[in-house]
Amino acid sequence: MRRSHLILVVSSFYFAMLLFTSCLTVSNTGDSANVTLQQNFKNPPHEVRPQAWWWWLQTPTNNEAITKDLEEMKAKGLSGCMVLDGGVGPFGPRKWKKKTIIDSTEIRYEVTDEYKDGSLRQPTEKIEVWSKPWRDKIRFASLEAGRLGLDFGVFIGPAGCAAPWVTPSHGQQELVWGELMVEGGNIINQEFPEPNFPVQTKRQREDQTVKDAQNAFYNDIAILAFPDGKTPSINEIINITDKLDEKGRLKWNAPKGHWRIIRFGYRPTGRNLGGIFYIDHLSKEAFDLHWQKTVGTLLKEMSPDERKAFKYVECDSWEAGDPNWTKYFPDEFRQRRGYDIVKYMPALVGVNIESDKTTEHFLNDFRLTISDLISENHYGRQQEVAHEHGLDSYAEAAGPHQYQADLKKCVSKCDVAMGEFWMPSPHREKPSGRFLVREAATAAHIYGIKKVFAESFTSVGPNWEVSPFQMKAAADQAFCDGLNWICFHTFSHRPSITEMPGLTHSAGTHFDRTNTWWNQSMPFVDYLSRCSYMLQQGLFVADVLFYNGHGLRLGADAFEWEDGMKNPPVSLGKGYDYDKCNEEVLLTRLEFKNNKLVLPDGMNYKVLVVDEKTPVSLKALKKIIKLAEQGATVVGQIETSMLGKTDDVAEYQNLTKRIWGNLEKGEYKIGKGKFVWNKSIREVLQNQNILPDFECTGLSDVGVVDFIHRKTEDSDIYYVASKWQPIEKVECTFRVSDKQPELWNPVTGETRLLTNFKEENGQTIIPMEFGPSSSYFVVFKEPISIQNSVSNWPTFKTVQQIEGVWNLSFDKNWGGPETIVFPDLIDWSKHDISGIKYYSGTATYRKTFDVKNLNENEEFYLDLGQVHELARVKLNGIDLGITWSKPYRVNMTSQVRAKDNTLEIDVVNLWPNRLIGDAFLPEEEQFTKTNIRKFTKATQLLPSGLIGPVKILTTETN
Repeated sequence: MRRSHLILVVSSFYFAMLLFTSCLTVSNTGDSANVTLQQNFKNPPHEVRPQAWWWWLQTPTNNEAITKDLEEMKAKGLSGCMVLDGGVGPFGPRKWKKKTIIDSTEIRYEVTDEYKDGSLRQPTEKIEVWSKPWRDKIRFASLEAGRLGLDFGVFIGPAGCAAPWVTPSHGQQELVWGELMVEGGNIINQEFPEPNFPVQTKRQREDQTVKDAQNAFYNDIAILAFPDGKTPSINEIINITDKLDEKGRLKWNAPKGHWRIIRFGYRPTGRNLGGIFYIDHLSKEAFDLHWQKTVGTLLKEMSPDERKAFKYVECDSWEAGDPNWTKYFPDEFRQRRGYDIVKYMPALVGVNIESDKTTEHFLNDFRLTISDLISENHYGRQQEVAHEHGLDSYAEAAGPHQYQADLKKCVSKCDVAMGEFWMPSPHREKPSGRFLVREAATAAHIYGIKKVFAESFTSVGPNWEVSPFQMKAAADQAFCDGLNWICFHTFSHRPSITEMPGLTHSAGTHFDRTNTWWNQSMPFVDYLSRCSYMLQQGLFVADVLFYNGHGLRLGADAFEWEDGMKNPPVSLGKGYDYDKCNEEVLLTRLEFKNNKLVLPDGMNYKVLVVDEKTPVSLKALKKIIKLAEQGATVVGQIETSMLGKTDDVAEYQNLTKRIWGNLEKGEYKIGKGKFVWNKSIREVLQNQNILPDFECTGLSDVGVVDFIHRKTEDSDIYYVASKWQPIEKVECTFRVSDKQPELWNPVTGETRLLTNFKEENGQTIIPMEFGPSSSYFVVFKEPISIQNSVSNWPTFKTVQQIEGVWNLSFDKNWGGPETIVFPDLIDWSKHDISGIKYYSGTATYRKTFDVKNLNENEEFYLDLGQVHELARVKLNGIDLGITWSKPYRVNMTSQVRAKDNTLEIDVVNLWPNRLIGDAFLPEEEQFTKTNIRKFTKATQLLPSGLIGPVKILTTETN
């Protein structure tokens, strides 16, 4: 009888070994907290498991389909879902003009005609979102979620709250203006038409829906007259609103001189999503009515059992344009800024009032008022009302399309911080447009929010064209940016339980029960869950806190947003991590204690950095000086002010002159601290003996290894990930000492000690190896127990190659032969038989083999070579698990024998090949049923199946 071994599902041979003394399994003899940490890592708890955007398609559905979806979510290890009924969407042929190619060291996009004849079909039957029939289905879904132990949420409006009930009067509002030029010294009596020029920066294409909404109503705000041809003082601006009669004629006894008269009013922007208007985000009144018409009505109808699973409401990402007015804006402005807005309004259309500075300060006050109203009256009000009803409030409040608001303040009004990240797709080609998590993460850190949630794996263009292995690299980048909880975009809900791949949303990475690899997806879900669990432990570690002011992003590009991902400035460089704080956090939460900048929830930083481009208010400047007086080191130079009309300009100038009056000096000491400039942030840190938190040396020319660091009371947890597929053999340096390094593998759940390491200057240096797009947690918790020079990674050697014929079984219902013999392993797409060439789904490979030299003291691995895309391996009737990422390899030590080994390998590919094959068939003979017919006769087939070579490997200890 051979000794018993733990069966490992292995995605990377660098992870998969309990091989020799240097790779000891982490002992469970430590404290209970460590045991619990390991147990929850291996089997992540419910609350860290991914959620899914359950994307309904605005078409009638049935209870059977609802139950089927929810049961499949539960079976694959998800913790819950949120219903987002956004319909099929418009992302068809116009988004299929480029092909996405994910290579081993690059991502590229190529113009193609392969999809030129493709089509996207919308469902013919419609159901209105939030109608009574729709709510009845939501109630049933919530009831079923409760039965299954899933958490359930409902979106309150797509793309920033658009809803069928919204009329133009409760939709977004915009300022409009018109003007007259008159000669005074007599009575003016002339028609003054309603203004039509918008005070607006970004506008929707003005189709008939927009025009009709804009014409739905108009309200006057003020009519202001002032001398033309000069910069008027505030006292020279005359409010003549009462001089306009009901018929729109201006009757005014104008003083002598040339007068410019501006009429200000507001009207709906007409901003809509497919004809459905967005609510007025600046108005609590509008939000309360929105709640009443949507969730409020639903809650009144729900029974206690239906409420059991209902945990949260969610507001989708802002794609709602730029509103700049609301009914009570003058009152809100006066309350926040301390003065009346009306006479300063000409500044909104380019009129200088009193001086350039006065005008600038008013415009700052105007923009900040809009920002405050968005964060407080929309996101803040959503949270207040949700809490009143026992619900949590989620919102994708961290950009990238929101330019008018302080994003961090918006996130602070949510119960989880939420961003998004994308798979490579032509819609968002650059990483700075794909990874949009960092702003949510930094807001979570500075406001004490535990979970950083994300709309995950979003995509526009590709359909059923990626595997979990390709998704892993995107997830790892997002995790290193600060993500710690996944929400799949998207799980499409379709009314049929038999059609494959079925009616489907036209965006998102399709992660649902009709995907070819759905039944093999749970190990991938487990990997994401383990990462989420570990990255929710303790606190984020950062050395630098950047002051980001109010964070208004006027003129920013949502498709190239450098701050959306980790992007340290050159002055800081690699190896140090950072957060950014806004004015609210600076003023109300940040203190200097025990030689650190600290926040109430435990976050702490070594230095505060003020970029010269960041506008700084007087209040912020005073607080920064106070922190320096208490002992803080402040790096940078303030060159841009953010002053309001009531601020003391002279005081501001005196303070900045006091500190930066002698720029050549480069340093100004104040109290116990100092201001430093003309030095890089990195220099300042290293002058304080603060070494980089993480460094990686020995990378290949294309190598990139990223990291993130979390710290608990007694542990340091690093996540390190290799971006590309080439093998990297490197040295990694961690700013930790006197603790035993442990390797925790999120793909398999195994943990083991790393024994080959050294310590220098308070750092631990570990030789490490990264396989294709592989990642590890390196955990420092226990005192050092073993240290030697034995390699932390084994070297594999080939014992034999499994050659000869293979017996295969395909699913005849999908066009493949029930049985066939392959003389050699071959790519299905290269086969002569059309049922194999165009096959999509799972096929089983069977073979018997002997092992020539079986040594019971060695570990044996089955290496599958090239696989497209996932494989489940059974040896001698025992399931060795699913391997879903490179290298496709499993440990077979406990089951392999010298003679007559029976091997079964279930291999699953992607949908496109069958969809391409169906393009050659009449509709009635097609195997697939779907509304997305992207793939045509001209589309290139994808490599599929087990291509090999299949090898038996053993390990050598170095």
